[in-house]
Amino acid sequence: MKTNINFLILGFALLINQINVAQSCGTRQLDPEIAQFLKIIDYQDLTLEQLRKLPIEQIKFAGPPAAPYPKADVQRIKITNDSIPILVFNPTHGKNLPIIIHYHGGGFISPLLPCLEQPLWLEAINYEAIVFAIDYRVAPEYQFPAAVNDSYTAFKWISQHGEEFGGDTKRIVLEGNSAGANLVAVISQKAKKDGISNTIKLQVMNGLPADLTPQHMETSVSYQENAVGFFQTKAACYFSVETYAPGQTDNPEVSPMLTDDLKGLPPAVIINAEFDPLREDGVLYADKLRKSGVMVWEKCFAGQIHCLIGLLPKAKELQEYEALVKMAMKEAFKK
Repeated sequence: MKTNINFLILGFALLINQINVAQSCGTRQLDPEIAQFLKIIDYQDLTLEQLRKLPIEQIKFAGPPAAPYPKADVQRIKITNDSIPILVFNPTHGKNLPIIIHYHGGGFISPLLPCLEQPLWLEAINYEAIVFAIDYRVAPEYQFPAAVNDSYTAFKWISQHGEEFGGDTKRIVLEGNSAGANLVAVISQKAKKDGISNTIKLQVMNGLPADLTPQHMETSVSYQENAVGFFQTKAACYFSVETYAPGQTDNPEVSPMLTDDLKGLPPAVIINAEFDPLREDGVLYADKLRKSGVMVWEKCFAGQIHCLIGLLPKAKELQEYEALVKMAMKEAFKK
């Protein structure tokens, strides 16, 4: 009888672990407002073959119209011999402010588009910080490791020169969405190898692609559940990978999940969405960080799609996201 009970306990533990890894974080009910958003933009799934046939400019520059904001609140600079473009948002024109280094999304294909500027300006206001937005080189013109090299070079430069723009280089946050979240993970790992990760107080990763290997993409529960129908698709992920880093997905600087030793990395905020193919990447990377002794704040938003796209600016989910990041910043800055 005791043996049977032990087997039941073991089976239950394994089931809980599976649920944790493959969690949907909701009841598989798409937020009605997001469903309406997808209808408004006339969203349609494209196959991998269709994506390959599209003019790359049509993918590269896709996005909504840019919203206005005071142009006096941004500086446009280029740094180092590589002339890496950076936008510096300091709406308060204050001094000694936390520094957020932002890496944009776009599948490693889109540059820093004008439609992203006003949200970054708002972010600088909301977090009472200076936001440095890195316009790293993108594929197919510049494949891996161009984006990584630009992102890491920019991080090191800002660590040395951030005070010249009113920033506090002792309070640096790396933040990224989608492809940018991948770059945050990679840059943090590179900084650790070089012994300079102590300058990074927090990583914020939203919609993290942590493992871009075909093996993972074909076995991940969330990739299969959300392959089509929810804006970010499995085909789009494959297209991004083959455009950005063909044949190199086993490299930890492409798939940061593959790095064995994550001990000593900065604390992390990881944001996932129920209807995102990449949801399980975030869950698994958060779990691996925790097991390595890294402090992690993790939240999965039920009913939402990749990177919480489609939510209105005042949506409660975005307010929860912002509150979580503010709390994590406060805790991380104490150390």
